[in-house]
Amino acid sequence: MIKKRLSLSLVALIGSVFLFVIASFAWFTLSNINDLGDFLVNQQDISVEAVLWESDDDITYTESTGISFENQVPGDVKYFKLVITNNNDFEVYTQVSLYGMSETYTSINGDTSNYASGRLLADVILLNTSNNIDSVTIVDQTLSSLVGSTKLITHDSVAIASLGTAELYFSFTIPETIGNDYQNLRLDFTNLYIQSVG
Repeated sequence: MIKKRLSLSLVALIGSVFLFVIASFAWFTLSNINDLGDFLVNQQDISVEAVLWESDDDITYTESTGISFENQVPGDVKYFKLVITNNNDFEVYTQVSLYGMSETYTSINGDTSNYASGRLLADVILLNTSNNIDSVTIVDQTLSSLVGSTKLITHDSVAIASLGTAELYFSFTIPETIGNDYQNLRLDFTNLYIQSVG
């Protein structure tokens, strides 16, 4: 009889510990405000909209679906403008990154010796960035000098006001000094990521 009561008590203890763990997990998962020691975390849904625009002259922009360089010649500049709208009733801080940089030759029928000899557009294309919110810029930096492990951050911690809009500018310049050593090369980015926190 004592063994039976002891077994039932043990099952009840294990059950209550199990319920405590589930309740704690549910609290942290479903609660909008979590107290983690010295930190108070408020979970919110964030909604932003973004449109990418492209230009060859920095005057007339057309909507774009990607960032790619092919058949560029020395002296060419491609301009991009990313318009981000904050649809929230609170300020958000936004980071923009380019992922998936890949390089190859433009045409198999063209001269592929520049690619075969290891020349990469990322080593010569110069990036310039700015925005209409703050004075943080990148000036004449090669893509290869800016790429981290897998991403190139173009804008970081740009504060966009509640229900406001930000314009983030970036341009890519093919220096006039490179000559014909980079012809028939192509550079693409597979993704443009926009990350916002409130």
